[in-house]
Parts: sequence; C-alpha cells; structure tokens
Amino acid sequence: MRSEISNFSLHRIKVLLVKELAQILRDRSLFGILLVAPVFQLLVMGFAANTDIRNITVSIRDHDHSDQSREYIRGLSSSGYFRTTIVTGPESGDGERLVSGQAGLVVEIPPDFGKRLLNRQPATVQVLVDGSDSNFGVNGLNYLQKATRLFSSRLAGLENTGGPARRAPAVTIDSRAWYNPNLLSRYYMVPALMGVLLLVTTMIVTSMALVKEREEGTMEQLIVTPIRPVELMIGKLLPFVVIGFIEITLALVVILGVFGVPLRGSVLLLYAFSGLFLLSTLGLGLFVSTLVRTQQQAMMVAAFFVMMPFVLLSGFIFPVENMPPAIQVLAAFIPLKYYLEIVRGLFLKGTGWHELWPPALILLLWGISILGLASLKFRKRLD
Repeated sequence: MRSEISNFSLHRIKVLLVKELAQILRDRSLFGILLVAPVFQLLVMGFAANTDIRNITVSIRDHDHSDQSREYIRGLSSSGYFRTTIVTGPESGDGERLVSGQAGLVVEIPPDFGKRLLNRQPATVQVLVDGSDSNFGVNGLNYLQKATRLFSSRLAGLENTGGPARRAPAVTIDSRAWYNPNLLSRYYMVPALMGVLLLVTTMIVTSMALVKEREEGTMEQLIVTPIRPVELMIGKLLPFVVIGFIEITLALVVILGVFGVPLRGSVLLLYAFSGLFLLSTLGLGLFVSTLVRTQQQAMMVAAFFVMMPFVLLSGFIFPVENMPPAIQVLAAFIPLKYYLEIVRGLFLKGTGWHELWPPALILLLWGISILGLASLKFRKRLD
C-alpha cells in the first residue's frame, strides 16, 4: 500500500486526463452527445414540461340568451383558461365534439338561467367533460368551478350594492365525465405505455442488432453472398415486425385483463394502425444504425435524440396544447404523438376510421419517408 502511495503521480493523471479530453473533443459525435444534446434538450424540454391546463376548448350551448347567460359566457372567456365557442343544432352532436377533440368541455345553459338568477334562485349549468384524459378532466372541471364561483361572487356584489345584505343567487355545476366516469389516470396512461414500449423494443433493438452485425463482421459476410441489399434489409426488419405484433398482443392481454382498461374501438383497427407505427419505429432503427458504428453509440443516440424527445413531446406526459407554439411545431413531427391519439381514442372513446384517418395518414407518410430515407442510406453503406 505504501509503495502504491509513493508511486502515485499527479503528473501522470494530468497527462491521462488531457489525453482523454483530447479524444473526446476529436470525436465530434461523442462530444455532441455529451454536451450539445443535453443543453439543447434542456432548453426544449424546459418549455415542454408543463402540466398546467390552459386554452381549454369549451363549446357552449346557450338555451337562455339572456343578459345573465351572456355575462356568464363572457366570464368564462375572460378567465384565461378557456376558448369558448357558441354551438347550435341538435344536442346529439355534443358527444361527437368530445370524440373528435373539437371540445374538451360542453357547457349547456338552461332556458330559465337568467330568470332564476333574477329571482335569487340557484341555477344549474350542465357540463359534459372529456374524461379520457383524467388530468384534463379534473383540471378542466376545477377551472370551470372557479370561473363559476367568480361569476356568482360578482352577482352577490351587485345584489348587495346600496342596500342590506341579501341571499345572493348561486350558479352550480352539474358535471358528467364521458369515456372515463371515475377519471382514473390508468385509463389514460396504460394504453399510451403500449406505444412507448413498442417504440423502445422495435426501434432501439433494431438499431443495435444491425450495428452488432457490423461489429462482429457478419454483415460483410452477408454482403459477399448473392443476397441483394433490398432482400437483406427486408430479411433483417421482418423479424422485428413479428416481434412488434406479438408485443401488441401481450400488451392487450395485460391492459384488458390486469388493468381493466376498456377497449371500445376495433381490435383490427388497433393492429392496422400499430402496423403503420411500426413503419416509423423500424425506419428510425434502421436510420440510427447507419449513423453509428458501435452498439454503445446506437444506444446513446437512440436515448438522447429519439426516446427523450418522443416521450416528452408526444403528449405522453405533458399536454401538447399547453406547449409554446414553436415546441408544438416540433411535436408535430413526432410519430408517437399521432399513435397515442389513435390508441387513446380506440381504447376510451371507441373512435373509428372516420375520426382516426388524419393521424393514420400522417403515420403512413412519416413511416414511408423515414423508412425510405433509411433504406437508401443503408444500401449506400452496403455498396
């Protein structure tokens, strides 16, 4: 021990430190992953990580058209939480507004709203809530209750101005949460976990498996065989397609059997749209494999540049609608965002092809684009 201490040299450690730092600085990809990527992600994620619910779209059906109802609507609009729109037509369309996402809340003002308030009687406003997102449902109702209490307080102030205090009229909320009556958070989060796990297992494992072939030298052995590049690429990716569908099946068993989350939509549509999502994840895995040389680099690139941005900007944790406009534009290029819309819609709302074809089309175009780009780059490296 004494000999080891006596041979201890700060100079040798300093030389080794300088040598390691020089290697890191020369490796531009490693330098970017270690320093540039964390700073960039901190800036982006700092704006995106926002659990506050703002700009809730509220459809208001005013059956009263009195001064009191108009004042109540103005109070909701000026609260800072809601974007209000007046709707007409049959009430049967209210459910469609919640299903399609045109509205998060539907407020129905009764015909005798103003009359009851003038007579200093309590008035009840009916509210329908999109409960598929439990956090949104709870916060949306809380904000509506707060805005309603402020409106009642203003009425009390007007009633008691210039005279003895009298019992002021009150406005109460009669709410119903659709698709998730108990506002259970697992109904919203568990189906989305299937999309995240599908991304991890297919994209990361695909990129690492292809890089492993190159590290072990077996890729070069395959190149000299009569197998064409396109045949090699398809043969490498097809097993992960099979694995992906097996994982979807196992996930369904757990989601339905263990967690009791209802599947109100079509199982066939779920498998079909999951296949579109697999185009994106496999394309990303293939693309990452063309950018790196080792499995360690593949893991780091996938974790820093794909996993974290995809999970945090897709709406898995934080609502995309509450992010700054520039971050929302960035989130629009993330395929997981559209797959989560599809999965949550199928499980909780029972949405069909009519409502889900826009995100499905985006997934198809995204998957074809990234898979095509990755294929060209992959074939170029083989050549």
